Amino acid sequence: MTLTVTDETAAPAPAPARRQALLRWLVPLGFLALTAWLVWRELASFDLVQVQRTLVGVPTLPALGIALFALASVCLTGLVDLRIARWLKLTLRGGELLRLALVANALANTISLSGAMGAGVRLMGLSGRGVDLPRAATLIGMQALALPLGLSLLVAFSLLSGNLPLIPGTAVRWLAIAVLVAAALYLPLYFVLTQQRRLMRWLPPEQPLPGWRLRLELAAISLLDWLLAAATLYICLHVSGAAVAPAELLLAFAAASVLGLVSLVPGGLGVFDGLLLIALGQAGHDQAAVVSGLFLFRLAYYLLPLFVGLYLGSGLLTDRLPLLNRLRERLAGHPLFGLLQLPASLLADLGIRLLAVFTFAAGALLLASAAIPALHERLRAAGQYLSLLTLESSYWLSVVTGVLLLGLARGIDGRVRVAYRLTQFVLALSALLALAKGLHYGEALFLLAVALLLRSRKNAFSQRAMHLGSVTTAGWIAGLAAVVVVFFAVGVAAVLGDDSFDLFYVGFGEHSSRLARGLVAAALGVAIYLIWQSFAVRRPQPALPQRTELEEARELYQHHGGGEFGHLTLMGDKSLFWAGDRQALIAYGTIRDRLVALGSPCGKDSAISRAILDFRRFADSQDRVPVFYEVLEPELSRFHDHGFDLFKLGELATIRLAEFNLSGKRWEDLRQAVNRSTKEQLRFELRTPPFDTALLADVERVSDAWLADKGASEKGYSLGRYDPAYLEWGPLALVYHADQLVAFANVLPPYGGNGNASVDLMRVVPGAPRSSMDLLFARVMQWAQEQNFERFSLGMAPLSNVGANPYARINERLAALAFRYGNSRYNYQGIRRYKEKFRPDWTGSYLAYPRGVWVPGLLVDVAALVAGGYRKLLRG
Repeated sequence: MTLTVTDETAAPAPAPARRQALLRWLVPLGFLALTAWLVWRELASFDLVQVQRTLVGVPTLPALGIALFALASVCLTGLVDLRIARWLKLTLRGGELLRLALVANALANTISLSGAMGAGVRLMGLSGRGVDLPRAATLIGMQALALPLGLSLLVAFSLLSGNLPLIPGTAVRWLAIAVLVAAALYLPLYFVLTQQRRLMRWLPPEQPLPGWRLRLELAAISLLDWLLAAATLYICLHVSGAAVAPAELLLAFAAASVLGLVSLVPGGLGVFDGLLLIALGQAGHDQAAVVSGLFLFRLAYYLLPLFVGLYLGSGLLTDRLPLLNRLRERLAGHPLFGLLQLPASLLADLGIRLLAVFTFAAGALLLASAAIPALHERLRAAGQYLSLLTLESSYWLSVVTGVLLLGLARGIDGRVRVAYRLTQFVLALSALLALAKGLHYGEALFLLAVALLLRSRKNAFSQRAMHLGSVTTAGWIAGLAAVVVVFFAVGVAAVLGDDSFDLFYVGFGEHSSRLARGLVAAALGVAIYLIWQSFAVRRPQPALPQRTELEEARELYQHHGGGEFGHLTLMGDKSLFWAGDRQALIAYGTIRDRLVALGSPCGKDSAISRAILDFRRFADSQDRVPVFYEVLEPELSRFHDHGFDLFKLGELATIRLAEFNLSGKRWEDLRQAVNRSTKEQLRFELRTPPFDTALLADVERVSDAWLADKGASEKGYSLGRYDPAYLEWGPLALVYHADQLVAFANVLPPYGGNGNASVDLMRVVPGAPRSSMDLLFARVMQWAQEQNFERFSLGMAPLSNVGANPYARINERLAALAFRYGNSRYNYQGIRRYKEKFRPDWTGSYLAYPRGVWVPGLLVDVAALVAGGYRKLLRG
């Protein structure tokens, strides 16, 4: 039973739109308030304990039968879609169409959103399967028009029979009758208006108007749909002990359904139930039995199909998301889908989330069965078949396993493999305990059903770890704590005033003592879970490479190229991720929950794209965020294709060495510095490893003097540092004043045919002649030119040319303000001006990150990674 109402009006003016939005809030709230007042007035002597006893007393097999009957009833609603599809001559398979209809109807029943939910799911499912937009719109429109037909017939029968539902209050009764008359008129209006072409203009031009046979068949299917829904409610009431006559219930059901739909409350929740409770209560039926029956009806006809629909629908649209995202813009102005705001990814990953919810619900069920007083009566009855020791130990252990399942739901939500394995074991054990503690067959079947559902998604649990400090984890832990607290509260409230609250007193009827031991078990379960979580799902700390692995990395760089940052891998402070049968390599650092790769992957060109994808999956398996820092422009398309967003960090300056010459105006400043260096008695040397101890001691002295003068500490990751082991991987450029070393830099050789030569660790003693570093640069570039290297990199100018366009993203425009006004903290503009005098080529450098990640937070994380951790970053 699903009513999907579509909005066929054009977009209204702003003021009417605001009034319409206000009415969409006020109308449901008004209906709820009115119904609540009527229910409150009628139910003065409501007995909640009796409702609990009635629900607990429902036999397991009839409850399962009701669930299957309700699910079959919702499935049969898809016959409307199937009949319309055959009229439209769609080539979709019947099973596939019925599955899509079940997902749409289950969602629309519970989350109506003015019909946009069911319409949106149908639209995306049909469009994703190649159905053109006009015919998809026709199916959805015809389905929306056909479903109320059966309800209209029921209401007309109610009015003609004169047996209207009992509603207190003359004014309210007449308002209800007016709404029912309008609903009864829908059936004849449907047959008249569907023959008007101008009113059916949304049909494709080649599609004829629906004939009498089609409209009668749709009316019959709709009537069957509503009758099955009413039959489900009748069975639920009958099982709960409310002996309602079929005709009496049918009339009350029809009236309550219409008023529930008119209320605009999703699923008519509260309005439908309240009106039925009033009508059946005034007819003399037991209130507790009616409430229990309505509760069972909500579970069987709404909640169960919702879960089944979401589970079946999870992944239904995943492989078609790119196409469906493009369709949303086209649909924005279509008259049938003006309210469609459903995100295309709604059903993409709900299957695992539902399994997590089911696991959590299994834990809550175990605790509820231990705490609710009425359930203890089952334990006394089970004493005829089981020993007291078996009952007591099973009760106590079931509380422990219940708490464990509450916690393990977080691991299921995170797709953690070890959590899946433990959950399977705990569910099976809990099912046995449910039988052993009181012959709870329904509880055991539910636990086994959850285990089977988990088993059906076994391959989805591929994660090795998860983030224990995330907001998501905190939310699940808060849910665990809330359920345990409610368990304590319900249990304590049930035994208040009981003198036999003795922890060690054992007996079939000693519920207070048993509950006291259950509270201890709950506390133990929480402790066990927290200890397990702390050790079992903690992320592994990535290992740093050994010398042999660094040599293998350098060999790969020499064969296939090392990019701009290949040599920095040899610092050994970054972990290495090998991909493509060790044909591609990513050097990355770890900070908080980020895996930050330095530059693009390096290696065989055919393995680069696969390396990006494998690295992202590697990060996902640990519930981490994959980030690529300083990706250059030529590589951007690879990252875009793998779903990364981009943030411009600045620009890289490179010089074509074929154009380098100290003569000419372009190099005038550098030439003058080199000439001046002779007068300043400066001398340049280039040394290759291995280096003697005396030289390294001189280099360390210069480095320490530079650090002390700058008030800085050693950095890492994307910046070189003084480390004899690192310096041994390449040449050293040295500048002497007389015989005293005053400046040095380690030279980064290019790797592969397209690599850039460069310098990394550049340090000079305070008071050195001002030409020292210019001489070093000039001589290194001359050396690189003599080695027939193509380019020399001057490094990056941070935030250079970032956010200069008025249409740039807000994060980049904020970064432009830092470039313009942040020189007091960092010499952004000075770095750009210094490198500009070499007239280099500029290449954009970007941060590639998954969509939705907060960029400022990422930049702070990278800064902390470079500094060596947050503690060093904060100390400066």
